[in-house]
Amino acid sequence: MRKNSAKIVKKVKDFILKNNLIKNKDKVMIALSGGSDSVCLFHILNTLKNDMGFSLYAFHLNHNIREEAERDEKFVLELCKIYDVPLFLESEDMPALHEDSSLGLEEISRKKRYELINKIMKENHIDKAATAHHLLDHSESMILNMTRGSGIRGLRGISVKNDNIIRPILNLTKEEILCYIEENELEYVTDITNFDTDYSRNNIRHNILPHLEEINDNVYNHFFELSSVAEEVDDLLNELASKVNIIKEDSKVYISLKDYYSLHIAVKKQILFNMLNQLGIKKDINSRVINNIVDLIEKNNTSFEINLINNIVAKRRYDKLYFEYLSKDKRESINWEVDNKNKFEIKYNDIIIKLEKKDVLDKNSEDKYVDYDKIRGKLFLRTRKDGDKFSPFGLNGSKKLKKYFIDKKIPKEDRDFIPLLVDEENIVAVIGYDINNKYRIDENTKNILSINYKTMRGKHERRH
Repeated sequence: MRKNSAKIVKKVKDFILKNNLIKNKDKVMIALSGGSDSVCLFHILNTLKNDMGFSLYAFHLNHNIREEAERDEKFVLELCKIYDVPLFLESEDMPALHEDSSLGLEEISRKKRYELINKIMKENHIDKAATAHHLLDHSESMILNMTRGSGIRGLRGISVKNDNIIRPILNLTKEEILCYIEENELEYVTDITNFDTDYSRNNIRHNILPHLEEINDNVYNHFFELSSVAEEVDDLLNELASKVNIIKEDSKVYISLKDYYSLHIAVKKQILFNMLNQLGIKKDINSRVINNIVDLIEKNNTSFEINLINNIVAKRRYDKLYFEYLSKDKRESINWEVDNKNKFEIKYNDIIIKLEKKDVLDKNSEDKYVDYDKIRGKLFLRTRKDGDKFSPFGLNGSKKLKKYFIDKKIPKEDRDFIPLLVDEENIVAVIGYDINNKYRIDENTKNILSINYKTMRGKHERRH
């Protein structure tokens, strides 16, 4: 191996050891496209595998996007055969997947590629997957993130490692890669789309970065140093943000704002970014959107709702802030007659309601109780109507049901689906919340109606 190549191999080895990317006896799989970057990575790791004690595999995905796709596949097959490296070969009709997806072709291809990589790793007990990202890719990502307004976390660029995905040549310049290829007389295939400036990333590579390099020929290393600082700051913010617990339920996440107000503005924003991350949104998060939400919270609006990205809405409901995917509410309103006041059970949306006549009150039960003999005529289970009034337990007068819901801080979107137990004159009980004060049990009560309410929401069960 020639002098420059030896230095490059040592540089990569030192980078791997410093960042603990590969351990002894690891099984490492390279994402091998056949381009110059992945061939360079392939050759360097093949050179290091015996010295560092890891085994090497390769993965290639035929995207079926370009006419050259078959050529690339054959090249990778031959390369792995020459070096006796086991190859996992996959083929996907990416244009067809793109037609059925709201994502761009580049994004759907990347998503499918990592999906297949993780699948193969799991099935074959492979420890790490290595991609051939380098300093130029890293700088492109940082600039692309900045143009999207992604904030400080966008300055992290491409991570050295992300779970089981590693990037062993992230510290190499494109010039070093081409030098290594030339000195070792390595063949590779060329992706013509790399020269298409219609793609945002390639536009940055060919039209922006060269001008920055004219200003400072060490610009890519300076970008890398900046990303290291951004990573440290981002990690610190995450540590401080962890003081506020993010709760995830099905297709939504939420926080209590109780401990939010006392935090530094940077930590507040970090919490909101992390909420979106928990919903699977890790890219294209614009800082302006986050700033708008912070402003609304600071104005102490107890209720607001704004659309974000990817069909996600941000909602404040009193002391809670929610991020959730928009979906058609499948809950239904009801108006049912209770056919047996002595014993009745029904399932409604995600709840079960049980009514039962009793002569003894169970003080250890969480059930609500009303005086059975105060019920006027038939009983019904229904949802709210305009003009409904209610006399909450302990209140002699009545108030509009709408005002009662506001006082109880019940979210607007839930109010039309809260079941009410009513007789022919009054609302007897707001199921899950209160009984009517007029129907309370007193010293003259002889018969009791118990109201049992149970709801299953995700992994949480609530009883009233």
